Amino acid sequence: MRSVSELTAADIMSAPAVACREEAYFEEIGELLADREISGLPVVNAGGRVVGVVSERDLAHALGGPLIRLVLRRPVHSGPLLRGPHAVPIDAKRAMDIMTSPAIIADPGTPLRRLAQTMLEQQINRIPIVYLGRLVGVVTRGDLLGAIAGLTHREAALGQPPEVVGSGALDGLFGIDRRLG
Repeated sequence: MRSVSELTAADIMSAPAVACREEAYFEEIGELLADREISGLPVVNAGGRVVGVVSERDLAHALGGPLIRLVLRRPVHSGPLLRGPHAVPIDAKRAMDIMTSPAIIADPGTPLRRLAQTMLEQQINRIPIVYLGRLVGVVTRGDLLGAIAGLTHREAALGQPPEVVGSGALDGLFGIDRRLG
């Protein structure tokens, strides 16, 4: 086994990645987060490029009122600027309306130390891993902690395309309906 200082994103990332389309409805995103027991995921456009990240916190801010924001006690990030509590339009219902964009991404060869540093500096919990412009995996804080603790990680399925949900028409009844390849 390699030492922690030698590990890269490819060694610790979860793959294949789970993502949603820009057009995914909140219900689709919520269903996916709950079913997979994850707290966020990359957002991809029609061409399969990562255009943002959406988290359960983003959903809570969009759906909740002042009490939700009080419980969360954390700002919602939108690029380098913070969104105010009323910045999400009342009729916003899709990933593109609430995602953090642009997404902070890394390539499979990014060292573990750099991933950790980026997560701390940017106050994010996940980094989509992109190779040749395509989503190949996601590194989460949990992945980093597991690597530091020396826990075994299942080998990433690099050849598999990401699983993508959300068509804007609720196709597949919230299920994973297509793979990007």
